[in-house]
Amino acid sequence: ALPHQKNASKKEEIFIAVCVTLSMFWYLFFFSSQQQSIIDLQVNQKTANQPLPNSIVSNEGGGKDIDASCKYKSFADLSEQERMPSVLDGRHMVIPPQGGKVSLVCCETTTGPLSIVAHEKWAPLGTERFLDMVKSGFFDSGVPFMRCIKGWICQFGLNADKDKNDAYDTIRDDPPWLPQGDKFRQNEEGVKRFAQGYLAYAGAGKDSRDIQLIMALKADGPLAGEEPWEVPWGELVGEESYETLGKINTEYGEDGPPQGRFYEEGMSKEMRAEWPNLDYINSCRLLDEMN
Repeated sequence: ALPHQKNASKKEEIFIAVCVTLSMFWYLFFFSSQQQSIIDLQVNQKTANQPLPNSIVSNEGGGKDIDASCKYKSFADLSEQERMPSVLDGRHMVIPPQGGKVSLVCCETTTGPLSIVAHEKWAPLGTERFLDMVKSGFFDSGVPFMRCIKGWICQFGLNADKDKNDAYDTIRDDPPWLPQGDKFRQNEEGVKRFAQGYLAYAGAGKDSRDIQLIMALKADGPLAGEEPWEVPWGELVGEESYETLGKINTEYGEDGPPQGRFYEEGMSKEMRAEWPNLDYINSCRLLDEMN
């Protein structure tokens, strides 16, 4: 019995050694896996907080983030007079309509950023149309400043992508809020009716507004005095916007690209070659709104 018992003890020792060895292998495998998981988690947490190269950041209107180019990022950055002009400060001929929804839009152009405040109460239908264009990404395809006349206005709105130029129907005219008629072109203080940086629509008759806009390069007396489409719906705000305004190329004047060609070919290679120095709006984003 003793030799048999001795052999049994030896088998038990071998069994225990195998179990210990397997346990050590299992422990080492489990420990190294856990360590790698912790390292991966730390790396993921670190990189999750860093923007990827050329990443696209979502905005209200879609497309790439342009916050870095816009000084005004919310209404908290604007003065009270910029948010809602309520006093005669030598800029406005009359106090504009008060209240309603006010929207802050930033447009990136080839000459710099434009901060625009759109006022629902100034022109409800005109404001709504502009904001629809912004939210839909209409400006992301490139919108040239196609008719810019030095010391007067820039006209724009027709898209470099011809398929977008028939995307909107015409809208009704908004009621005028600026005084009408020739005698109100300028007041006694020399303030002209259509202030520099005002935005309105181009048109060609009653209820003809669609996607074409005008922006005043300088204050003007005749504008908005008779034509129903020229009711201002918003204005530029901020020093940087007026610096951009002054840099927009006006060399082509009335001899810019014909409107008909935008509907036929968009801003084709041929058109770009004919008018190589046009400036463009490349994107617009809705950054903030308040009531």
